[in-house]
Amino acid sequence: MKITNSIYPNHNLANETERGDNLGIDFIMSSIFGLTAVVIYFATLEYGSHIPFKNKAIAFSIYIAVRFVYYFIFELWFSRTPGKFQTQTIVVNKDGGTPNIIQLLIRNIVRFMSIISGISDDERAIHDVASNTFVIQDSNLKKIELKRFWHLLTTIAIGLLWMYYILKTPEKSSTETGLLITLILVTIFAAIIGFRNLGKTSNQKKYR
Repeated sequence: MKITNSIYPNHNLANETERGDNLGIDFIMSSIFGLTAVVIYFATLEYGSHIPFKNKAIAFSIYIAVRFVYYFIFELWFSRTPGKFQTQTIVVNKDGGTPNIIQLLIRNIVRFMSIISGISDDERAIHDVASNTFVIQDSNLKKIELKRFWHLLTTIAIGLLWMYYILKTPEKSSTETGLLITLILVTIFAAIIGFRNLGKTSNQKKYR
């Protein structure tokens, strides 16, 4: 997705960095809530080393549902997710107003249906196009600094999940193996975002 502001000159579209920050903050925060809900779900079950496929499907559905609710509720109430509060960006309709509930439903359904929702060739992600919405930047919007809180929350949550996995019985179920893969991916993603932010901070100090 290349933001050139040439196709939609009347919209101050959020740039790639801002949308990348939105993705980083919102993906990890929503995933933490989703994985926590899944852990709680499995804690209520009585099972041995084998977990029925039905329960695995339910767990995955819970994870997706929690993440969907995260995006949908924040965009419905504020037109902004926590990531967008950090970057002073907001979701609007083609006229610059608040999207209606149907647009937000379409936007967030498509977000989860498409694994390439961040890819587009017309300055907008696929879920933007499908819902006829835009993510714009407005420096007049209230900014809430979330990066430090997000980093702390992410570190604590990932640490707790690693503890849960490590302290679990030596015989891991296939679901717990799936949790390990997810934890590795989330940890790598969080590390990449963290190093990128450290790089930005270093560059800002260098040119002061």
